[in-house]
Order: sequence, then structure tokens, then C-alpha cells
Amino acid sequence: MENLNLYLKLQKPIPFYDICMIYQPSLEEILDYGVEDFEKLLLPYYITIDSLPDEITEEEKQNLTNFELVCSSQDIVNFLFVSLEFFCKCKIDVDEKGIIFDGYNGRLNKDNFDEFAEIVLKICGRERPKKEKIPIFKNDRQRDIWEKLQEGRRRSAKNNEVKMEDIINYCEFGGRSYIPIEEIKKWTIWRIMNCYSSTIGVSAYNDSFRIYLVSGEKSLIENKHWTDLLKLNYQYKE
Repeated sequence: MENLNLYLKLQKPIPFYDICMIYQPSLEEILDYGVEDFEKLLLPYYITIDSLPDEITEEEKQNLTNFELVCSSQDIVNFLFVSLEFFCKCKIDVDEKGIIFDGYNGRLNKDNFDEFAEIVLKICGRERPKKEKIPIFKNDRQRDIWEKLQEGRRRSAKNNEVKMEDIINYCEFGGRSYIPIEEIKKWTIWRIMNCYSSTIGVSAYNDSFRIYLVSGEKSLIENKHWTDLLKLNYQYKE
């Protein structure tokens, strides 16, 4: 969606075509709602065809969309309706063309649900899980080694995971100026994560620059200026 990062940065409601407005909950609103209950609101947006068991053939997957998969479970549909009312602050209904939001003409359906889901998850600092394709093994020993490596990576990722309270603490104290916690509570999860990654990025650049001054190793800072690191769509240039 055009200008999405601008809406995310300003924490303004996001107009989703002629279908609805997507509101961005603050950390305080999420805590008031209940963290565990809020996590349930995100469940419908994580579900993708890639998450289906391997027993489902590629042909069957091709004839199915993520929206249709979500709608195939009444429990997930119930979560979806509650979630839509929370994020869109609007009464909803359903007809043969999709989900209707009170006061809007468009429909949320299989043609636009993926984009809607990705926006909601981005607001919350999340993304849809990506299923790694299992390679073809020549024998059981290769499979066993691959599975052990995967398990090791999962343990490493879990052990190195930064908790939200630590991220908030870093935003409060880790930058060049102190940010009161009462201010941070008004931020969305996206804004908190952006503050954290931006502060870390600038700090890492400064460390690399100091090493460059001593070592003369230009690759440490080449194409990685701190002003580029603060661009929301920036990607490292190798």
C-alpha cells in the first residue's frame, strides 16, 4: 500500500481502499485489552496455505486462497470478526461478495485479505511465518543431520530473542536522549520496534566508524551510512 510507512510513523488510521480504516492500537491499549487476548486477535492473519500439512497436494493448494482457508474454520472466523471490529472500530456484516464494514462500500475478501493481514501484522511488529522447504534427502542420516541443525537454530533463536520489556527499556534509556515511559506507552508496537532498530543501527554504525578510523577497513562503513540506516525501506547494499 502506498505511503504505508508514513501512516505507521504518524500512528494515523490507515485507509484501506474503500473497504475500511485500520486503527493502530498503542501499547497501553494492548495492555488494557490483555496481551494474551490480543495475541488471539492476530491468529487469523498468520494462517496461510503454506502452513497446511504436507499431505495436501500442490494442486489442492492452488485452488485455495488464504482467506478461504481462514473462513473454513468457524472458530477462526469468530476470532477474525472480533479482530476486525477491534482494529477497524466498526460493525461488520457478510454478504456473497465478502465482509462489509458499516459505512463503507467495498468488501474484504480473497482478493485483498492478504494485503490487509500484512498491514495488521506490520502494525504489531509481526509478519506471517515462512515455511522452510524441506530438502530432498539421499538417506536417513542426511535427514537426521538436517533436523538436528534446524532444532539447534530454533533453540538459538529462542535463547537470543529480545523480550519486549527489554526493547522498551532500550528505547527509554538507550538513545541520545531519555524518552519517558509514559510517552512510550502511547506508541504502537511498530513505533517501539522502529525506535529500537533505529537506535541499534546508529549505535552499530558509530562503532563500525570508530573501528574504520583505526583499521582503515572501508567495507565496515561502505554503503551503510547512518542516515541510510534510518530510512524505513533501506536494505544493505553488498
